[in-house]
Amino acid sequence: MNRHRYHNGFTLLELLVVVGVIGILVGLLLPAVQASREAARRMSCSNNFKQIALGVAQYHDAFGFLPPHGTGTFNNANDAAKTNQFRLSFLVSITPFLGQTPVWNTISGQWIGPVPGSDALAAEDDFFDMSMDSMDGLGDVNHPYPKMGPSPSMGSYLPWAMEIGTYRCPSDPGIGSPALGRTNYAACLGDAIEGLDQGLWRYEDSKWSPSGQTQVLATGRGMFVPRMVTSLDDVTDGLSTTIMMGEIATDLGDKDTRTVPSTGNGWAGGLLGDAQICRPQIDPERPRFWDARGQVTLPARRGQGRGYRWADAMPLMSGCNTTSPPNTQLCFGGDSTTIGTLSVSSRHQGGGHVAMGDGSIHFITDSIECGELKGSVTLEGQGHLSPGSPSPFGLWGALGTRNQHELIDEIL
Repeated sequence: MNRHRYHNGFTLLELLVVVGVIGILVGLLLPAVQASREAARRMSCSNNFKQIALGVAQYHDAFGFLPPHGTGTFNNANDAAKTNQFRLSFLVSITPFLGQTPVWNTISGQWIGPVPGSDALAAEDDFFDMSMDSMDGLGDVNHPYPKMGPSPSMGSYLPWAMEIGTYRCPSDPGIGSPALGRTNYAACLGDAIEGLDQGLWRYEDSKWSPSGQTQVLATGRGMFVPRMVTSLDDVTDGLSTTIMMGEIATDLGDKDTRTVPSTGNGWAGGLLGDAQICRPQIDPERPRFWDARGQVTLPARRGQGRGYRWADAMPLMSGCNTTSPPNTQLCFGGDSTTIGTLSVSSRHQGGGHVAMGDGSIHFITDSIECGELKGSVTLEGQGHLSPGSPSPFGLWGALGTRNQHELIDEIL
């Protein structure tokens, strides 16, 4: 008798159908996984911000004022190797309140490390046209650095190059050279621009003096005023409706309008009269980037990127303001060591985090109401741009001021 054998298996058509179904399922699942991961990163970012806000509050409880933004040591020679040039950010002062006591002890003590070589002091980038040194050409490793450190752009000083996890948002991929230790969290300087690159204490005629007093009384409208002590008692607009800090994306070297500034746009008749003067310089085909073919002028030196130095009070590094909506362009009147529109920005979709004076964290969308987005308040401003006026930048601007008596009923 003949016996018939039956072979079980898939035909080619059936196999192709199964593979196709699996591919569709993976395609549907992948965005969900990515969204879930970003949600986790965003939550972690918010938690880091909450810890920083708590550290600021604890500092205030201990000393009776906010950690100064723009502080430290100085001498009239303005020596970047012997002083930190009065430019340490508020993030330095709160390190002991964030579980970073070893970092604080190293900074406040006399750290021994490599002395910068001659090529390391070539003018790469600094607030006073000094340098951001590299690790090339370093000499003797037994060099004693001053207490509270040298200039915060000096890369041979190890604490300034440290990456502190609490100061980083997990959604931001920025890492490594040409930055030192990065930060994704910045002090809110208010809704004005003029004079806030130098603040109260200024280095003029080869000496330091509080010559910026008249200027900062007019335009220092934020929770933090550079090189001046402020307190929560100064906030008369309500702690729950006043921004204390904002999230910022760090620069990746890709000409992103949020992380590298357009420079040389002028002051009177320029940036101070129109906060959106740089919009024509944006690439129309890639609205998130500057148009390299146009008239935009970007920093020539590699060390000038957003959030590149957590210890540095330079506005580009650790400052933000409410003159331009979240995730919009950085536009500076002078070079990149000066100041301009310092928008809140992030690698999250559709907005960025802010920390309010009461320690609460909010996610502000890019579409928040911002008024006419024209001129900002100046020392010699007239009408609605005169000192003491309500913010000309709508709800967003009002959230950035501490004592202009704006009425805010809801944060969007």
